[in-house]
Amino acid sequence: MIFGVLTLASGDPLAALLGNRTPSPERVAQLQAQYHLNEPFLVQYWLWLTDAFRGDFGDSIVYQTPVSSLLRQAAPISIALILMAEAMIVAIGLCAAVVAARHRGAPDAIVALASSLAISIPIFVFAVLLTIIFGKTLGVLPTVGAGTGGWDRFSHLLLPAFALAIGSSALLARVGRSAMREEIDSPHVATEVARGIPSHHVFRRHVFRNSLPPLLAVIALQIPALIAGTVVVERAFNLGGIGTLLLAGVNAGDFPLVQAIALLIVIVTVTLGVLVDILHAMLDPRMSLAGNQ
Repeated sequence: MIFGVLTLASGDPLAALLGNRTPSPERVAQLQAQYHLNEPFLVQYWLWLTDAFRGDFGDSIVYQTPVSSLLRQAAPISIALILMAEAMIVAIGLCAAVVAARHRGAPDAIVALASSLAISIPIFVFAVLLTIIFGKTLGVLPTVGAGTGGWDRFSHLLLPAFALAIGSSALLARVGRSAMREEIDSPHVATEVARGIPSHHVFRRHVFRNSLPPLLAVIALQIPALIAGTVVVERAFNLGGIGTLLLAGVNAGDFPLVQAIALLIVIVTVTLGVLVDILHAMLDPRMSLAGNQ
């Protein structure tokens, strides 16, 4: 589906390759042979698929270099950004969920209001606000580029990671709050509390543990959404990662580049989905028992 849709949607690859130049027939034939444009659709697909299994995604139309080389150059920035964002999602989301679940009333209402606002505001709005507040007004953090490594890279990715994480952390807070509140109101937790076991022990051993399956699902399945969100964040902060490559490829009709990135996103999504199912079965024995019946 990725190959077929992107091949149909990319228009005329020769137009993207040649720009405004008028090529010779020899040059046209060379480009058609290089990108297999003169082959039938199924042959093009088979050649692309067999090369993709070897890690060869062809040459980029825009950059005129192998797609695999472009991905290797851009991947460290995007991976660091996504890992930082995921760490923020876990820290902010779980803390907010615990506060909302254990403290009814004002804390619960504040978390609910803040999470609703965070989910409803687009990523690019957060990026602009963070740039204005911390970059232009306070001047405490850089807002352009990905840095050169170490602390410099960390400081450059801090604002982009927060802009990328805020919506997903709000979603985790809401899911976690509902899951923990359901466990808190369950009979077995009430029995443990009635036996005189300290509430924090009950929360850690029963409430939090039993709430982990939906939390892990949200945490893991947010990674593909973060990959998609890097398109906006990397553009806003001029980072030059995979999201920037994807945007450039879409705008220029660079179907080899877009196909490779789309395939990687699908592979990550499917892999994480399988891992979540395995972890869910390990944490909740009821799923294993249901599968054996």
